[in-house]
Amino acid sequence: MAFRIFPEDEQVIELLVHMSQCVTTSVDLLAEHLSAADDRTGETLQALLDTEDECSNLYFSLMTTTRSSYVVPIPRQDLYILGQWILKSVEALVACAETQQLYKIDRPTSHATEQLNVIRLMSEMTSKAMGRLATLDELDDYWFEMIRLSRQSERTHRTYRASLLDKHKAPHAIRRMDAADRLLDASRALGHVSAEVGRVLVSES
Repeated sequence: MAFRIFPEDEQVIELLVHMSQCVTTSVDLLAEHLSAADDRTGETLQALLDTEDECSNLYFSLMTTTRSSYVVPIPRQDLYILGQWILKSVEALVACAETQQLYKIDRPTSHATEQLNVIRLMSEMTSKAMGRLATLDELDDYWFEMIRLSRQSERTHRTYRASLLDKHKAPHAIRRMDAADRLLDASRALGHVSAEVGRVLVSES
C-alpha cells in the first residue's frame, strides 16, 4: 500500500452521495407533484425547488472541499464532472414540474410513470456507486446496468412521443412532449454520471 503524507479527504464522496440522494428525493416529489390536486401543486413544486437549492449548495461544498483538500480519492476534475451531471439531473426534474405547471397539463400517462420509475432506480444505483468511489469496488456492474437502463429510458421516450402525437392535437402534444423531454434529460444526465465512472475505472485501473 502506498504511503500518503496526507490522508484522502473522503468528505467529497459523502457530498456526492448526498447529491445523488437529492435526485431520488426529486423523483419522489415530482411523482407526487404530477398526481397532486390543484391546490397542492404549489407546495410540491416549492419542495422540488428547495431540493434543487440543496443540491446546488452541496455542489458548491463539493467544489470548495475539492479545492482545499490535499488528497482526494479520484482526480479533482472527475469530481467536478460527476457533481455537475448529478445537479443537471435534479434541474431537469424540477424543469419537468415547472413545465407541467405552466402548461396546466393534467395527470401523467403510464409512459411518464415508467420513466420516473427508471430514473428512480438509476438514482438509487448512482447513490450506491458514489459511495464506492474511494475503493472503486463493484462499479463495473453499476456502469453496465446503467447502460441498460439508459437504453430502456430512450425506448420509453420514443414510445411516449409517438403516443402523444397519436392521441393529441399538435399544440397539446407539443406541450406534453416538452415535459417528457425534461424526464429524458434527467435520465441522460445520470447516464453521463455512469459514463464518467466508467472513464474513472479505466484511467485508475
